[in-house]
Amino acid sequence: PAVMDAMDATVECDGAGNGVDLDAWLASNGGASATDVCGGVTWSNDFDALSDDCGATGAATVTFTATDDCGNATSTTATFTIEDTTAPVLIEPAVNFTSECAGEGNQDALNIWLDANGGAEAEDACSAIVWTNNFESLDTICGFAGSAEVTFVATDNCGNETSTTATFTIQDTTQPVYVEQPQNLTVECDGNGNEDDLANWLDNQGGAVVEDACGSISWEI
Repeated sequence: PAVMDAMDATVECDGAGNGVDLDAWLASNGGASATDVCGGVTWSNDFDALSDDCGATGAATVTFTATDDCGNATSTTATFTIEDTTAPVLIEPAVNFTSECAGEGNQDALNIWLDANGGAEAEDACSAIVWTNNFESLDTICGFAGSAEVTFVATDNCGNETSTTATFTIQDTTQPVYVEQPQNLTVECDGNGNEDDLANWLDNQGGAVVEDACGSISWEI
């Protein structure tokens, strides 16, 4: 038989083996055609399975054979390829998060936010997704308060990426807490204004004791 060659076909991954596309390509003999002056032509092919590539992609090189009624055969070969060029689809972007300062960087809250990818969600038709982020450290604002802008990246098995960015902030809106209130002090007059007693009382903030979870304390009088 006289054969017009089969043609390669490339389709975008649908995550399920692209069965409809593959079956149609095989049924059309890869686009090949054949004629025989002596009779009819019967087509066959040697397709077995797709190769296992990234995600649900793969390829198969198939030989199509046209055989006439007398058993004469002519073959043509082409490749069917499933590729994944589509990035994961972002369903929910990452969301900014603000936490009240608890001292030492609010590590638990930060870790939970990072582990949840800032609340971001993505899906991909062709494979599972791996999340990464570029967090390094918090930029200090004051005390233990600070912030970090973080980019979360969703990558599928074929290396296609989608990213989303949000900011984690530690704020300090809590006033220092008095553990001990300042105490009145009465001293006996020394005739010179009791300057030493007064200076000591002021230097000790009248005996007051204050604590703050987010940083050191400066006193003013």
